Amino acid sequence: MTHRSILLTTLLALASLATSARAHFVWLERDASGATAAFFGEWANGIRETEEGYLKLIAAPKAFTADGNQLAVTRANDRLPIAAESAAGDVRLANLYLSEKGKSLTHYQAKLGRTETAAKFALELVPTATDSNHFTLLLNGAPLPKADVTLFTSSGWNRTFKTDAAGKVSIETPWPGQAVLEVAHVEKTPGEHEGRAYETIRHVFTLTFIAPAKAG
Repeated sequence: MTHRSILLTTLLALASLATSARAHFVWLERDASGATAAFFGEWANGIRETEEGYLKLIAAPKAFTADGNQLAVTRANDRLPIAAESAAGDVRLANLYLSEKGKSLTHYQAKLGRTETAAKFALELVPTATDSNHFTLLLNGAPLPKADVTLFTSSGWNRTFKTDAAGKVSIETPWPGQAVLEVAHVEKTPGEHEGRAYETIRHVFTLTFIAPAKAG
């Protein structure tokens, strides 16, 4: 292979990596045994990245509890286990990612549970009451209007909702089971991360919860 071919292959790989980072998101899950973990991929397409693939982009995750206590995060092949067995309330995980040639810092922000009604992330869907399907989308504490909020369900039913002029949105969960809400927003705020400059911040927030069965 020539030097030019090697360079082209490398550039294509980097472009693919950046594209995948934009399309993917981080979400949290708790299984029947109570084990909690973070995943990176595409919920709708059943993609869960591995350490051999793009999971390595989530290189410095930080998890914490409702009261701000940090939780240990380890690495497995297709997930990031979180030591949250004794954690009360919601669990959160965040990770910053800036590609080698990127100009946008991606801020992944994932939350498990709907018990808290106060925002702790820069971008967050805040339930109006515990376990409510009514939310306010906040960006740095201010309501974010006219933003898309996509619901992914374990039944395979997906739907996109939009916040109103006051940043409020109500979602429907017709079937019981695990659900993930995802919202992304680009903030035109330049800065520096680990000595490298960026021009914008791309916030990607997810909220995982269990939708209950309908009464009656």
